[in-house]
Amino acid sequence: MKDLLVPAANGLKKTQISLKTEKWLFSLSLLFYPLGITKIWRVKGWLALKLFYSIFGFAFFVLISAYLSIVVFALFLPPLDRSVGNRSDKTVYNKAGNYSATFLKSGNETNGAYELVQVELEPYGGNDWHYHKSFREEFSVLEGQVKVGKNGQEILLGKGEGAVANHEDMHFFKNARDQKSLLLVKIVPASGLEKTIRVAYGLINDGLLKNDMTENPWHMALLLAYSESYLQGLPGWFQEPLITSLAKIAQWKGEDRELYKYFK
Repeated sequence: MKDLLVPAANGLKKTQISLKTEKWLFSLSLLFYPLGITKIWRVKGWLALKLFYSIFGFAFFVLISAYLSIVVFALFLPPLDRSVGNRSDKTVYNKAGNYSATFLKSGNETNGAYELVQVELEPYGGNDWHYHKSFREEFSVLEGQVKVGKNGQEILLGKGEGAVANHEDMHFFKNARDQKSLLLVKIVPASGLEKTIRVAYGLINDGLLKNDMTENPWHMALLLAYSESYLQGLPGWFQEPLITSLAKIAQWKGEDRELYKYFK
């Protein structure tokens, strides 16, 4: 009986290896679509497969080519400028939500060691799941109640309590009550978060940022890239190079000049 099972097991392994090989070859053929399309149409039969490959493969090839073109082109551009001028206005206001953010310590004042921001949160206001690449955030509740999410878990913080989101931790914070709450956020080391906040509030006040989307798509890429903020739902290997590249291209195009008034 054992002798009969061995060939069957070997056959199953070969089938599994064969399937993996076919999947790998199919993926590879999508990347080299011009070669793949000439090869597949030389095979007799399989009309449905040929049509599927022709349509789906072409769309996939165009998207991958565009993605790689953007990322490779951006490699030759100057690095993204995340600096902020020596502003005298320490508090910026979001007129739409009637709340503010106060930069108690800027990166300029600490030589890049950290930033300290006091954030007013409107009733049930806050942000959604996201993560940062190069800094951690330390949250301390000064007034009210704030819900903090971290890597799929959520905790409720009261006055005097705190939490930490390390770099690459998926996190969010939101006001947990129907009155304003006050949150102290320490960013270590200092990064482009001040620039993101200043630009975001400025765009909101000018009616150029609504429902978390900017009127100018280039400005959205700059907003995210200034603070290296990445969103839930997209793999990091895909969105991180893309967002950074689009922001560098936006800077190269001069799309950031419209934002100077908010941070210079």
